[in-house]
Amino acid sequence: MKQDSIFKEIWKAFHSMKFGIILLIIISISSIAGTVIPQNNPMTFYEKEYSFFIYTIISTLSLHKVYASWWFISMMVALSINLTLCSIIRLPVIIRQISRKPQLEEEIRGKNFLIKSEFDKEIDVEKFFKRTRFFRVKRIDKAEGTYYFSQKNSFGYLGSWLSHVGLLIIISSYIFGKIVGFETYAYGVPGTVHSIEGTSYTLNIDDFNIDFREDHTVNQYISNITVKNQGGDVVKTGNVMVNHPFRMEEINIYQNGTGWAIDIELEKNEKKISERTLYQSEVHVDDNERIALQFVNFYPDFDQSKGMPRTLTPYLNNPKLLYTIFYEGQRVDMNVASIGEDISWEEYTFKIHNPRQFTLLQIVSDPGMTGATVGGLILLLGIMLAFYFHPKQLKAFESKDGRTVIWGDTAKNKDVFKEEMKLALMEIE
Repeated sequence: MKQDSIFKEIWKAFHSMKFGIILLIIISISSIAGTVIPQNNPMTFYEKEYSFFIYTIISTLSLHKVYASWWFISMMVALSINLTLCSIIRLPVIIRQISRKPQLEEEIRGKNFLIKSEFDKEIDVEKFFKRTRFFRVKRIDKAEGTYYFSQKNSFGYLGSWLSHVGLLIIISSYIFGKIVGFETYAYGVPGTVHSIEGTSYTLNIDDFNIDFREDHTVNQYISNITVKNQGGDVVKTGNVMVNHPFRMEEINIYQNGTGWAIDIELEKNEKKISERTLYQSEVHVDDNERIALQFVNFYPDFDQSKGMPRTLTPYLNNPKLLYTIFYEGQRVDMNVASIGEDISWEEYTFKIHNPRQFTLLQIVSDPGMTGATVGGLILLLGIMLAFYFHPKQLKAFESKDGRTVIWGDTAKNKDVFKEEMKLALMEIE
């Protein structure tokens, strides 16, 4: 019996509103971590950017991919179950509230109403109902007199329930999207071609431009792209801009960022052994890992007059590269070099040229988006019903001997309803 009681308490707690609120708070705090910590970068990025302690926390709790981590998904599933149980348990109660017929003969003897007034005279009850905007008045004739009753905004009882259902649909769609969909990134300079992970499409970066304002701040990033199918046929072409994604039936492509790229050639003993395009933050390792060049930073209009290196404008007026050289596993040099200047160490020489900016694109397939949109609309409807459609009831009894009793109640905004009724009743008196 004691064990049954424990399970009963656990069951009650699991579908309680308190448990749901606790889960929402934890999920909200986790979402803050997902906003503050850059997501979906290689682990080397976090190892470089954070202290060992913070890096350990990030790697242990998967804070670099919060929204896809097992514990975050588990909390979302638990919240979904909580909302489902709450919705199932509360629905019969709400239906009874909406369809409940007033027990007029019992209520007239009650006292626990927001307003209740008695008059020793006959009044135009139906006119009073309309005066207080209760237009659908029902009338029941009894031997002792006539009862009147009306109710409005009964669907307001559905407000909180629809909010729960909308939130449940959003969460379920999110989980479905994470399981079935995917998120990946593609970056490159114009002319770069990428295979889109999880699809048969290829992505061609045709062009990339940045529109600057007069004060050198960015007005817009514009990537011109073409998506082709497996056979090489063009599926769709167009621009990707910030807040203007490139949309297809299966995927959406978002403008996510940018950076600098350079072309490098590596010579050993004056003979070229490799060449490639090197992107900012990348490391080129060569000759059986004997030599490596890291592209640390780029300054298109280099200036060091105030001590620290900076760029005066985003234009290529005085372009310089901040680099690091590793030789036989050891960091041996870190310096700034102009474009066209050779970077040499021992028998190796790096030649750098052709600086230009690359585009970083986020490619998302989220089949749960439609469900999330539907859930969001239901959530908004629920909020509107909960905040603006307060269920109200007004009832009256007109006895055969000329006595009239009026009473009423509301679920919310009781003070406003009471004041409105008082003013209307004063007019009668």
